[in-house]
Amino acid sequence: MPTRFTHFTFAAIVALTAFVSPSSAQFVNTATKPDFNARLIVGGTDRNDPAATWLGLSVRLGRGWHTYWRSAGDAGAPPEFDWSGSTNIGEPTIEWPAPSRFSDAGIDSFGYADEVVLPIKVSVRDPQKSADVSLKLALYVCSTICTRNDLSFDVRITPGQRSDEQLGLIDRYRARVPRAHSPYLAIESLDLQTAKPGALRIEATSTSGFAAADVFVDGDDAIVAGPPTVAMNGASEAVITVPIDGVEKRHADKPLRVTLVAGGNAVEATVPATQAPDAARTGAGLAKSAIAGADISKTSLVGAGHAEKTAGILPILAAALIGGFILNFMPCVFPVLSLKMMSLLGQTSRGVSALRIRFVASAAGVITSFVLLAAALAALKSAGAQIGWGIQFQQPLFLAAMAAILTALSANLLDLYEIRLPWRLGNLLGRTGGGQSVASFFFNGFIMTLLATPGSAPFVGTAVGFALSQGTWRILVIFAALGVGMASPYLALALVPQVARLFPRPGRWMQTLRQLAALAMAGAAIWLLWILSEISGPRTAVIAGTALGLMVWAVALYQRRHAHAIAGVLMASLAATAILIAGQQTVPAASTAADSVPWQTFAPPDVATLVRSGHTVFVDIGAAWCVTCKVNERLIINSSSIRQRLTADVVPLQGDWTRPDATIAAYLKSFGRFGLPFNAVFGPSAPDGIVLPELLTQEAVLAAFDAASSRH
Repeated sequence: MPTRFTHFTFAAIVALTAFVSPSSAQFVNTATKPDFNARLIVGGTDRNDPAATWLGLSVRLGRGWHTYWRSAGDAGAPPEFDWSGSTNIGEPTIEWPAPSRFSDAGIDSFGYADEVVLPIKVSVRDPQKSADVSLKLALYVCSTICTRNDLSFDVRITPGQRSDEQLGLIDRYRARVPRAHSPYLAIESLDLQTAKPGALRIEATSTSGFAAADVFVDGDDAIVAGPPTVAMNGASEAVITVPIDGVEKRHADKPLRVTLVAGGNAVEATVPATQAPDAARTGAGLAKSAIAGADISKTSLVGAGHAEKTAGILPILAAALIGGFILNFMPCVFPVLSLKMMSLLGQTSRGVSALRIRFVASAAGVITSFVLLAAALAALKSAGAQIGWGIQFQQPLFLAAMAAILTALSANLLDLYEIRLPWRLGNLLGRTGGGQSVASFFFNGFIMTLLATPGSAPFVGTAVGFALSQGTWRILVIFAALGVGMASPYLALALVPQVARLFPRPGRWMQTLRQLAALAMAGAAIWLLWILSEISGPRTAVIAGTALGLMVWAVALYQRRHAHAIAGVLMASLAATAILIAGQQTVPAASTAADSVPWQTFAPPDVATLVRSGHTVFVDIGAAWCVTCKVNERLIINSSSIRQRLTADVVPLQGDWTRPDATIAAYLKSFGRFGLPFNAVFGPSAPDGIVLPELLTQEAVLAAFDAASSRH
């Protein structure tokens, strides 16, 4: 790596220039005048905090001139601020928009060209009185030569002072300040490697590509970082390697700040001071604050031994096992409870060995479906596609196929038909609900999983979020653990099959149960058709529903079974699809009138804009296929206490992930979430957001409102 200038070297050069030209206040040849203009502007009082005011240091530079970021790089120096002459203010907080890199003969410096505004937040100790701000500024401005410019600014802040024009300018540059997360750009992992040559390895994702990608490392003067190398890994993922000098001299008590700029976006993460370099990994995309729930941030595995790798994944596997078990009790699983009931109650008269085999088959079906789902998601991830938990419900073909399977199960439970197909496919499809074969139990478990994924659950979000950020084998292992957790009731029954003998013995009452189970299956099929209408339109749902009705009618007619019920099944199918058309036109208006929450359409940039304006924001992202989302909405979000806040002092933003949406997928991923529901609260006291658990409670939501808006 080329020899690099340090700040000490730069200071020595400036001092030497001053000695040669003592009459020059700017430490340059008197014939050379730096081309810049600087001023201190007053934006005005923060809307949410009357004791805080936004100022801005505005610097306009001539062509070929630049000034410096908080870390100047190999040459130059950052601005020096002296506020000691001010009255009635606390220590100001300076924000730094993302910088650019200036390279000359192997010397890299970081800063700004053309124009920059540094946002400055000032706390006024007594908001009822004016505050006099006195700033003595040393501003370093460079072109072919470097200059130090000593400037003075004096402004007065009066109570309630506000300039929308100046505040708008400050807000524009605040939007360029790198934050802990961005909906468009995410740092998935940071690995500081100490083996020579030292390097910083970054895994990142971006919805807008990695054009002009750059990395700036600061926080420890012992570290010198060179220009990065970007290796694309799919359409939206990249591995970025930054050469590092001086990592062996790193100060143990100083964290490293890493700023990634790519595709016009910027994000910041930290390598903690207390972690060993090879075990440092950021949770910028994963570890978020939560109320009544917590996410587990990623742990680095680069350079770690086998024991460390195992220890790192054990908490995730535990979360996956617990989350999988909880899935059995989630609202998403309610439509398939009848499959469980019929499979269990039909086995009470069998021997212990037969019971054990069938329960193991059910568990195997659940686990196999989770592994196949993991393999599909891993393949999509490798191809650069957006992935998530339950995204199969965004695909019309999947919805139509599942509706057909559930219709077949419903009709079979009503004894409308029995199909015998090659390779016993009929036994798998037609006799699953009340069938006795091992294959039917396996297929039962398979269908249960497919219908259990449209909503997340406690611990599931943590496990899925970690898994989908990892490599293929970890995705497979963690999803298999989710499957074991969901299959655990069947595995427990396989260990002690005698428990099944406690269930009621089959009798005539089973016919009533079969009919109720058939209605549950039919209801699930209609629900899938409704989702299909949301994604592909009512006409597609009408065609699919009519085709299913005709299918049942034709098969039953061929087998001459229950002719009196056939017309009813067909008419019910047609009626259901007709209701879909009517519901498509009337539900939105009725919904708006019922909940009276003034929802605004979610857009990631709006969140930051509203928070900067002093608002508290509630983000609700759901989908037509997310049953848990609907339960949260009906029971919690539409409760009087929450609705009152959403119509008063909290701005409600609602996003819809029913159809594939790359922006929403990237936004969820920036929080380490890959599934729904997603709810978060933002505000002046929580600009990075408070992520709420999958199952909401009124207490958790209200507490988040107060915490984000500084209401105590």
